[in-house]
Amino acid sequence: MQRALNVTRLHFVKPLVSLGTPLLIVALVLVVTWIIAAILMRAGLDPASAEYADGARQNLGMVWSLPGFLVYFGVQAVATTFPYALALGSSRRAYVLGTALANVTIAAYVTVIMTALLALELATNHWFFGAYALDNVAFGNGSFGVLIPAVFLGTLVALSVGGAFGAVWVRFGAKGPTIVALAVVLLLVIALLIVVPQINEIVAGITRPRVALVAVVVAAAAMFGTWLCMRRTAVR
Repeated sequence: MQRALNVTRLHFVKPLVSLGTPLLIVALVLVVTWIIAAILMRAGLDPASAEYADGARQNLGMVWSLPGFLVYFGVQAVATTFPYALALGSSRRAYVLGTALANVTIAAYVTVIMTALLALELATNHWFFGAYALDNVAFGNGSFGVLIPAVFLGTLVALSVGGAFGAVWVRFGAKGPTIVALAVVLLLVIALLIVVPQINEIVAGITRPRVALVAVVVAAAAMFGTWLCMRRTAVR
């Protein structure tokens, strides 16, 4: 277990990247949301109206701002730390476990940030002038019970998928991620063609617990794929 914890610490040797960048991205989105809300208020819209609130809750900037960075961070974290971890005496299994622990830690960190900001947003009546950043439809219109699992699992999935592609790159070279991505897209297209006749029933049956279960399965599958690649990867 100590080897796995050493790998986890290795992923945080650059805290300004692993911890600072998500905070910076969230802060920038929040500031942009404030600016847009101020412009709308100056344009004569009433932040107290129900119509304004309904429209403002469609703002999904906080939802889409982090996944790109998180996938990138997952890729580069595995691609750059794997040789160092093995050189420092880690086993391949301990490396994958330590990477999974790092992913969980970052997911919890991002969740704490988002939860704290939502609490502030609600306590200040949307930052005092009708700025809806985290109180949006994707996060259950200000529901902590929706935001917390959504942010945690979304972050974990993005990091895990990125790490899997990083492992593929380390194992198979530059063409590996492209081939895997094409294979995944092909499988998704085939699956879509199969379920199209039942698409209405499937959509009607979507619930938050089922979405959470799918997220857990995807994250676990990505980490398993990382382990499969790392088992036979040569250190370069």
